[in-house]
Parts: sequence; structure tokens; C-alpha cells
Amino acid sequence: MNAPFDLTLLDRELRRHRASSLAGYLRNKPLCVLDPRVLDKHLDRYRKGRRTLTDLCELYGVTLDGAHDAAADAAASLELVRAVGRRFSARLERLSPAEVHSLQAVWHAAQARGLQAWFEKNGAPEPVDPAWPLRPELPAAA
Repeated sequence: MNAPFDLTLLDRELRRHRASSLAGYLRNKPLCVLDPRVLDKHLDRYRKGRRTLTDLCELYGVTLDGAHDAAADAAASLELVRAVGRRFSARLERLSPAEVHSLQAVWHAAQARGLQAWFEKNGAPEPVDPAWPLRPELPAAA
């Protein structure tokens, strides 16, 4: 459910084992990601509470069997996207999946800036990466 982490890990593992990036593996077809965490945080921005997979599943009535098991987390994330879509269908129904994908990049960047500001205000200068859904590759260490 943490798209930047999951997709970046997948990209780096593909590069390491297959000498191909995620984009190369997809043969440069556009990536279209629906991220339940980004969607929930944007569409229900004033709701207090955590937005972990477990918390969001409980909030949206999604069953999560075997948390932290990759297959269980992926299945729950898919059901969570569907549940978020149903709850906020009036706000999403006119958008294509590609449009939602593009908007999520903007929303995530704004969310990251807000979190960064909160960290700085509270004396915990924790770096927050605004990249979504894939973090850029860092230069190789010399």
C-alpha cells in the first residue's frame, strides 16, 4: 500500500536481476497506479487518525488476513482502492484511471510538503520524499 516504496523496490530488483527497469519490463507502456493511501488522504483530508493498511482496511470495512504478507497486503490494497472508489465515487467518476494517476502525483507531493513542514515545525527535520509513484534512482556510489 506504500506505492513509492513497493514500486521503487520492484524497479530496483528488476534492474538488479534482469538488467531492466520497471518501465523496460512494461515495454514503456504507461504505468497507472491507484494508491489507496494517497487517495484517502486527499479525499478525506481532515479525518484524524493513522493511514496504515490495517487502519484503512478497518475504516473501509476491508478484510485483511495475514498483514505484512505480500500477497495478503496486495489483495487488501486492491480491495481498499475499490472501497475508496465506492465511497468517493461522486468525486472520482468523471476521471479516467490515467487522470487519477496524474492527480495522485500532485496530491502526494502536496502531502509530502505538508508532512515536511510539520516535521520542521516540531523539531524533527525528517526528510520526506515527494516522488510518486516511483522514487528516482540515486547516483551510484563511487
